[in-house]
Amino acid sequence: MPACSLTLYDYFTGYSQTMKRSRKITFLFLTAVALLPAYVSCGQDSVNIDFLINRIAAWQTQENTALINGLFPSYIADHEKFSDKKADHNIFYNGLIAYTLTGIKDQLNQKQQQRIDALLQNAKPAFDRFRNQKGRSTYNFWRTDTAFHYPYIGLVNLFMKKTALPDDMDDTVLSLLALSANDSTAKDVHRLMQQYVNNDSNKVHTIIKGYEQYPAYSTWFGKKFPVVFDVSVMCNVLSFVQHYNLPWTKADSACLDVIAATIKEQYHIGQPIYASPYYPKTALILYHVARLMAVKPIPALEALKPRLIEQAGAQLKNSNNRVEQMILALALLKWGADPPPVALPPVATFQKEIEQNNYAFFAGNVPSYFSDWLRVYASNSNWFIYYHYCPAFNDALLLEYLVLSNKHS
Repeated sequence: MPACSLTLYDYFTGYSQTMKRSRKITFLFLTAVALLPAYVSCGQDSVNIDFLINRIAAWQTQENTALINGLFPSYIADHEKFSDKKADHNIFYNGLIAYTLTGIKDQLNQKQQQRIDALLQNAKPAFDRFRNQKGRSTYNFWRTDTAFHYPYIGLVNLFMKKTALPDDMDDTVLSLLALSANDSTAKDVHRLMQQYVNNDSNKVHTIIKGYEQYPAYSTWFGKKFPVVFDVSVMCNVLSFVQHYNLPWTKADSACLDVIAATIKEQYHIGQPIYASPYYPKTALILYHVARLMAVKPIPALEALKPRLIEQAGAQLKNSNNRVEQMILALALLKWGADPPPVALPPVATFQKEIEQNNYAFFAGNVPSYFSDWLRVYASNSNWFIYYHYCPAFNDALLLEYLVLSNKHS
């Protein structure tokens, strides 16, 4: 039985070279399963935080020639079932993980912060593979540096002129935040964004009546691509605007109006797949709104906070999925509420219940590009919707939950 003076961090640091030589990321998990009970009496929360940081780092250093160096492994499935997955190399989850870890880093101890800094630094080179090849600082979900077979681009081509998926605002703002882009770059990208909004020459594709009146941002940097509204993407864009203290534009204010209208009319509860086609669940929309509000207060949303807290609490009460429960509890914690504790899985089932959870944080929603009538039919039939998974991001969500719940207590 190891002594309590030895932490999991120390143990895994000493064996990092062995792990690399083994080329089996499961080594880290199986070792943790064997050792973690010995550390429970030394402080369960501290052990879990160290364990999760090492899990995230281990995913990043998995030796796999198909992966780009520093890229976290992610997967795609045509059903919301993790076991149906196949590999999918995108920059989206790198941006999300970096944004999540940066947000909690200051609340960790020095050794933990150093570990976070190291894996964030390791992640940065991968972003170049996804940057716009014409030199502008926008990013694509998939790589742009080589010929690439998009998992569902063929379906898009059935319903519109042949086109590659353009860069998108979601990956762009998450990537710039992950890279700690300078103020000048942020301002340049923000100016560029103003060209990709709902207007008379390119009207938004929307099922929710009333959205068409707002000159808000499209999800896509593509003037020949349909304008698609997603309130969660808008939350990420406004988080970027708030983070860099950028002057609000007409499009920024319109995004806020769309978000507020969504909450007031409860579209995020009754029609989440149309309010947020790429994050098509109520819990995900609530989480994105809470994350935006945590950057700095926005009066129009602060006025809706009691309603949001009540909705998230009701959703949490009715959820039986651990990842969804964490997401809802995180939203409540970001709003300063006191959610009931989420039961953490036993170490023996951690991999199955967290990393291999069927709950997808993001969906590739091909029907969002379609005309309204076809979009409704395809969405109701769950056709052409692809689910994206990243075990390392689920670990990051759990880490964020542990850190914020410890702070709140």
